[in-house]
Amino acid sequence: MALPALPALPALFGVAMLLLGAFVCLVSARHLWRTAALVRADPVDRIDGVAEGALVRVSGAVDAERTLTAPFSGVDCVAHRAVVEERRPGAFFLPTDVTIHEPTRSTAFAVRTPHARVSVADPVRTVALDSTVVATVGPDDDPPERIARYERETDGLGRETVWTAPPAPLVPVTRTLSLGRRRYSERRASPGDDVTVAGRVRDGRLDPLVVSTGSAGNALRRLSTTSLAGLLIGAVAVVLGAAILVLG
Repeated sequence: MALPALPALPALFGVAMLLLGAFVCLVSARHLWRTAALVRADPVDRIDGVAEGALVRVSGAVDAERTLTAPFSGVDCVAHRAVVEERRPGAFFLPTDVTIHEPTRSTAFAVRTPHARVSVADPVRTVALDSTVVATVGPDDDPPERIARYERETDGLGRETVWTAPPAPLVPVTRTLSLGRRRYSERRASPGDDVTVAGRVRDGRLDPLVVSTGSAGNALRRLSTTSLAGLLIGAVAVVLGAAILVLG
């Protein structure tokens, strides 16, 4: 008995591209819709009397009774994103800084507006905070002790990679291109900082969707850049997959 014919390889590739493109588009669109809460939300300076579940945004200074410690700088904060970038070959093998680690943490805090103190629950799903470079460390150099301890305690963040410890014949090239160099930065909101928080009113507090520094428009532009790039990449993959299926 003859075995059923297997799908042609181009067809399988086309289906895979369609599925991947659709997934990237969905994830990017979801992130874009969430960050758009900054401009969709109604601006208020207090949430007393605001309907449960209403989407609002408040602006003011961070007021906190307890804080987190930013992992690289040791600065007290209420929300942070720790970013580790490593210099690696990118498109067309040109050196570029690739993000290899980007966790976000937050704790409950309050925003003090001109007329009220608005409690903000945690966790924060998206942060659009100003970036501060804490350290830049070459592949042959040792990072500051606080950063070194963080790397030792974080899975998958060891210093030794193919770019920091390349094969001996490639060392002159990688060092000339600064491959393996790491940059450690933090996006953080600390007590006293001016922030804008968009979220929904829940039980007398603000359940945050986005916490940002600067104006809502500037934060939306910063956050939407990545989402729009993802949508473009996903759309290209969908078109390519569909073209392969149609022409194949």
